[in-house]
Amino acid sequence: MKYDAIIVGSGIGAMATATLLGAKDKKVLVLERNATLGGRLSTITTHKGFIVDYGVHLISCGLKGPLGKIFERVGHDCKLEFRSVRPVTSFQGEIFVFPHDLKERLSEEEYLNTKACLKSIYQLTDEEVNTYDTITFDEYLQRYSKDLFVQACFCNISRIFCGLQTWEVSAASFMRCLRNEHNAHSSGYPVGGCGAIIQEFQNAFADKDVEVRTNANVEKIVVRDNKAVGVMVNGEFIEADAVISNADIKTTVHSLVGDEYFTPDYVKYVDDLLFSDTPNIIRVALDKKISDVQMLTQIGAVDTRKYVDQLLNGEIPEELNMFLVCPSNFCESVAPEGMMLVNFLANIPTFGVPKSVVDNLEEAMLNTVEKYFPGLREHIVWKEFDTSATTEALFSAAGAAIGIGQYANQSGAYRPKHSCSVEGLYFVSASAGGTGCGTEMVMNSALEFVDKYYG
Repeated sequence: MKYDAIIVGSGIGAMATATLLGAKDKKVLVLERNATLGGRLSTITTHKGFIVDYGVHLISCGLKGPLGKIFERVGHDCKLEFRSVRPVTSFQGEIFVFPHDLKERLSEEEYLNTKACLKSIYQLTDEEVNTYDTITFDEYLQRYSKDLFVQACFCNISRIFCGLQTWEVSAASFMRCLRNEHNAHSSGYPVGGCGAIIQEFQNAFADKDVEVRTNANVEKIVVRDNKAVGVMVNGEFIEADAVISNADIKTTVHSLVGDEYFTPDYVKYVDDLLFSDTPNIIRVALDKKISDVQMLTQIGAVDTRKYVDQLLNGEIPEELNMFLVCPSNFCESVAPEGMMLVNFLANIPTFGVPKSVVDNLEEAMLNTVEKYFPGLREHIVWKEFDTSATTEALFSAAGAAIGIGQYANQSGAYRPKHSCSVEGLYFVSASAGGTGCGTEMVMNSALEFVDKYYG
């Protein structure tokens, strides 16, 4: 049997692409090596009835972003329900709302400068935003404020949106995320966990010619006469007119295809691409609700550059910069009645941190969280700690958080392209095209790809 397209992987980019192609009457096969669909949006029901996401996710624009656009385009009556989430920030034991409550924490001049910075971002045209693809957000912020506390606030947001520090992330990428969320006013979490989004995509193509296989390990993308003609999966050759990889671009080029099918310059280009950081995540189930916090960014150190330098030098700061999400506080169905689910991750670099830091990180994370969730350890039912290495092994990508990072010079028009020199081979993932925050960048990648190559 021959397919119009085979999609390698079942992450959000794959499922969005399958939905869009199915609506165009294409015969599509989605192949997932794991038992569960969804990649970073996978959800499992385990541990005494808790519904646990593999990632720590909020959907920045809810159904007002690319998710809703895809369902509208294919004529699917989406049944997803989102719960609104109010993010807050903590510093030295106090919780506040950014940017409003900065007025109480900054001089009047610095507060006005910060407001001016945000106002300038919201007022830029899309074309003007594009001109900032090649500078960092820190460079842009310096025009308005050099205050370390202001920088720390923006840095925490940048880590959530793009998995990068403000001195790494492209100003344009960060601006797009801020603008999208500001304009949509629809940030939220899907009822039932992020796996509900993957299920909704399955519902959208249920009556289309789209086939999905799990436990289907793609061993090789087969190339003949410089054209991708299909894949080898579990020892079987499956033919297709096009192969669309939802795996990361480095794995695709080096392992699934092979360097010999690309020019040395392209192989070097792929090698030189930088991933975003991969989080170290602790998931904790508690036997009672001990806090009303929904989502919190924790500032442990105001001087973020010094904080990162400490970690790279093998020193764990007394208080970590962290990001916490408590899904059961805005979606009761993810935890048994009266219990609580908490996910938290530490803001530390993925690369260059000594093993001694990673070995002692779990205890340091718990110590920091207990300052804001007193008594947390006394109520733990179960606890999981996934290091960046664990996550990378699960998703076969060194940048398991968001993929190819939206660094300056890897943003917007400077991101890898969907196509390459091998005819019929395409990339649709967090490795190619797309703009926006996390999963929304990947869905935008799918929209761009289908529009360009399937009209």
